[in-house]
Amino acid sequence: MRVSQHVMQGESTVTPSGDPAAPLTGGIRRLPLLAFLADARSEQVLREVLLEAGPDGAEVRRGDITAATELLARAATPQVLLVDISGLDEPFAALDALAQVCEPDVRVLVVGERDEVDFYRDLTRNLGVTEYLPKPLTRDLVSRTFLPLIANRPPAHLGQRGGRVVMVTGVRGGVGASTIAANLAVHLADEARRHVALVDLDLHTGTAALLVGARASAGLRTAIEAPEMVDALFLDRAGQPVSDRLRVFAAEEALTSPVVAAPEAIGHLIRLLRDRFNHVVIDAPAGLPPLVREALDRVHQRVLVMAPDVANARDLVRYHALPNAPAQTSSAVVVLNQAGRPGGLAQKQVEETLRLAPDVVVPYLPRLLPSAGNLGKPAVMRAGPFRSAIRLLAQEIAAVRPAEEAGRRSRRLFGLFRR
Repeated sequence: MRVSQHVMQGESTVTPSGDPAAPLTGGIRRLPLLAFLADARSEQVLREVLLEAGPDGAEVRRGDITAATELLARAATPQVLLVDISGLDEPFAALDALAQVCEPDVRVLVVGERDEVDFYRDLTRNLGVTEYLPKPLTRDLVSRTFLPLIANRPPAHLGQRGGRVVMVTGVRGGVGASTIAANLAVHLADEARRHVALVDLDLHTGTAALLVGARASAGLRTAIEAPEMVDALFLDRAGQPVSDRLRVFAAEEALTSPVVAAPEAIGHLIRLLRDRFNHVVIDAPAGLPPLVREALDRVHQRVLVMAPDVANARDLVRYHALPNAPAQTSSAVVVLNQAGRPGGLAQKQVEETLRLAPDVVVPYLPRLLPSAGNLGKPAVMRAGPFRSAIRLLAQEIAAVRPAEEAGRRSRRLFGLFRR
């Protein structure tokens, strides 16, 4: 799929190669999508989604809604227009000006910095904007919310109600996936204030409970072997509380005692957890054992954790190539753990081997992480590079950002765009 890329420079646009961009002339053609984004990160996210599944001929340009208005005053209106209203004191006035130069049948998608219900309603109900997303954008959010509108197709079936399910998997054993999963769950519960279930699918040697200072219980094995006994009350008893918003579902079965999963048991468990929690973080052992494969078909987002060596790079490519399950709308998030480890590949070498850049990079921290794990005190609770990396991961998979003061309410306008 071809996506044109432009950077706004006053009156002109240039492609990354420096050649003049092909002008849009009114009456000749209507692009399936013309997007204006004001920051490089949002532009990159949209471009990645479009390259995966977007329509041919979409164009992504650097600029805000003002740049879009100036261009469309002399160019054909696209079928779908995406504009950025970040940083504007009067975003509704800017949308009013844009409406004057657009065809009435355009579908308008808007991104911005404000994350308020009233602001969203003003845009979508009173102005007729088709959809709005607050920054930071993530591939998953854009794929679920914007892509069906851009590609003119029904939204993917996600099981509309219920929490989001994230599976964290190491592409090989011992790469720190459990540490990433446990600390992600703590961050989502403590800083983002979400209700979170942390589920460890390694019922024999899993460490998720140890990493957050919780106990294992027999409840998880019962849920997997006898799903008919599992209901909401059972979950409340089986989940071990870490805080008022985080519960852990983990086991510590004897090494000689095999766990035989009942048909559809993991699906039943995930459905019940989604009814109770905003986020379900699954710590999955490497190697795709049957229990993990069954759970994989029901998750919304995969997180692949790798270490900086050749074997990990090889296996990351294999894991990354696995097809998405029905509920997964974007490719897996790649976490490079232990970056800078002595004797390991440099980050640039990893990127050259993978032919992609990791989404999150966790530095090599030989003192902090083992100490935190032994004490059962999550490392994410301490300020530093590890906490910053987990925050970035939470932003990538759940659009979690620090709380911001509500901005000033903008004035209401009558409907400008028709859906």
